[in-house]
Formats: sequence, C-alpha cells, structure tokens
Amino acid sequence: MNYQTSRRQFLAGASGAIALATSLVRADETVAQSSNKSIIKPAVLKKGDKVGMVAPASYSFEPEDIKIAKEVIEQYGFEVELGAHIASQYGYLAGKDVERASDINEMFRRPDIRGIFTFSGGYGSSRLLHLLDYELIRQNPKVIIGHSDITALVLAIHQKTGLITFHGSSGLSNVGNYAIAHFRRAVMATQNIGEIAKSPYSGTDDEARKHRLVTIVSGQANSQLVGGNLSLVVNLLGTPYEIDTKDKILFLEDIGEEPYRLSHRSHVNAIIFSWEITSSFRFCVGTFRGLSSQRWRIAKF
Repeated sequence: MNYQTSRRQFLAGASGAIALATSLVRADETVAQSSNKSIIKPAVLKKGDKVGMVAPASYSFEPEDIKIAKEVIEQYGFEVELGAHIASQYGYLAGKDVERASDINEMFRRPDIRGIFTFSGGYGSSRLLHLLDYELIRQNPKVIIGHSDITALVLAIHQKTGLITFHGSSGLSNVGNYAIAHFRRAVMATQNIGEIAKSPYSGTDDEARKHRLVTIVSGQANSQLVGGNLSLVVNLLGTPYEIDTKDKILFLEDIGEEPYRLSHRSHVNAIIFSWEITSSFRFCVGTFRGLSSQRWRIAKF
C-alpha cells in the first residue's frame, strides 16, 4: 500500500463521493427498522458545528499533513477539534491501540462534538474494534466518515450499534467540487441524496474514459447500500463485525491488488463462499486502481 496516495478509494478516487455505508437515507431522520434491526440515523451536520478529527490507523509522516487535513474539513464550515493522540506515533500507527480507540470513544462521548472525521486510512483500524464502547456510541449517534482502512471501523460500528456510517473522504484525501457537493448532499442536507455515482467527467478524453461508469448486468435495485474496501470487508469475515449483505446492495473498492487475489483465488471467492448469495444480491464495483489495463483484463469475476 502507498499510504500517501490513499490505498483504498471509492469510485476511483475521482469523486471521493460520500456513500452511505448502510442506507440511502437522509442523515436527519432518527430511527427506522431494517432486517429486524434498529437503524440509527445521525443528525445532519451544519455549518458552524464542532467536529472531531481522529487517526484510527496510520500516523502522519509529516506534521503538516495534520494541518492540511484540518483545513480540508474546515472548508465545509466546521470547527475542527483534533483527537488527543492524533499526532502520536507507535511504529506505523498513530499511537497505541488503546490511545487511538480512546480518541474515538471520547469524540462520541462529548456532546459538543457533532460529527467525527478520520485523518487518513492506512493500516490498523481493525486492531481497535474490541476497544470501542459500542453502547456509548449507540447512545450518542453521530456522523462518522472514513474510507480505506477505516472501512473496518465504520462497518463494525454499524454492525454493533445500527448507526448509519459513511464511506467517504478522509481529511487527507484530495477532494474536488464533485466530492464536496456529494458530501454536502449526504450529511449536510435534509433532501434526498439522489444520484451519487454519476461521474463529473464527460466526453472521450483520457480522464472521462478512466472514470466512465460501465453497466455489467443491467437492472434496477432498491435496497440498503453496504460495503467499503474489499480487503477490509474480507478481513472481517467470520468475526462479530462481519458485514451483513442479505438483501443489500454491496459496493466494493480497492487499489493495488493483484487480479488473482481479486478473482478466483482469494477475495471474491471468500465473499461468495461466506455469504448466502440470493437473487437480491447486487454488486456496485468501483475502479480498482493500481492495475495495468492488460493485467486487469485477465481478472474474471
């Protein structure tokens, strides 16, 4: 993985668009029922809200990166408070496991913190799952956003609490107008989110071709949206935090993985053999970056 280039990105990273990790819903609604489990929907974020930024995974190689990430979040109009250990280092991690987990728990505990952003992806979020206070989180629902390695965190929180979590850009991600617009529609507005996957690129130039949306099997689907980074989704199989895909739309993204791992020898087989695949099971697959076109062509799903 190349930490600096954000290893795992949704929709090729061109959008950085927010995807609700569990449902196409508005963030201001409170509670609904889905698959016999209470779904908790956090409150909409508003300009002027105080939000926290934590580092559940890799540490910042450069102190300036933390400042940059903070400025990225501030562009939405939020007041950003940094986690107590966000600048810590323990090997390749942003502090010891208990320190990184305590920052997350503290942000959920504090009533003045309205939402939680993550500094970046990397490695290490899975090490925190048993240290999170899920009852505290359930009692204090808030928007929490991340991608890449943070997939483990947002999936675990949803599975253990029912809280709607968000797959979207971290503070250190490069975001453009497309990502900013979708972020605001997802967590800063009460209107229906609407179409979230339409590429901002049109025409036939290289950029447009790279981000073109391709229909593999046509059809219509209306269901909850779950997923995240493929490697992390697979890593959680067989654990108490395993993703529930029954009657859901599953979205997957990854970067830098070999075709044989994505295809018949590893990741996808792990999903197929572990879950009950029914006629209502649907895939939405982001661009898997880091593979040459020739190597990608030999990978058969």
